[in-house]
Amino acid sequence: MREVGSEVALDLHLDGLIISNTTISRPEAVESNPVSEEGGGLSGKPLFNLSNDILKDMYVLTKGKIPLVGCGGVSSGEDAYKKIRAGATLVQLYTAFAYGGPALIPQIKAELAGCLERDGFKSIYDAVGADCR
Repeated sequence: MREVGSEVALDLHLDGLIISNTTISRPEAVESNPVSEEGGGLSGKPLFNLSNDILKDMYVLTKGKIPLVGCGGVSSGEDAYKKIRAGATLVQLYTAFAYGGPALIPQIKAELAGCLERDGFKSIYDAVGADCR
């Protein structure tokens, strides 16, 4: 499915893709939770690693030619950095922003700057897809 999606995205010259939002699968991290048997979509922190795996796949499959928006479980600069290294050129916040409010943004920016400096990147752009190379 990812291969087909990436081919269509490239053929249509899409301006970007959001990866990912909600899943009906249940990652191991939530299988022991009694509500994991309930139907419906799962979003947020529980799908963080799954989302990053999909980001990496799509970055490779699209050859880094299509901007990818990483979302799902981002609540810190380190989380945003992991999305960027997985191939995201943009990072989406939702739940963490709803709970943390506008003060979360400068915190994430500062943490992200620290991650970039720690790993020797001069800009965010240089870190995009770093875990895929």
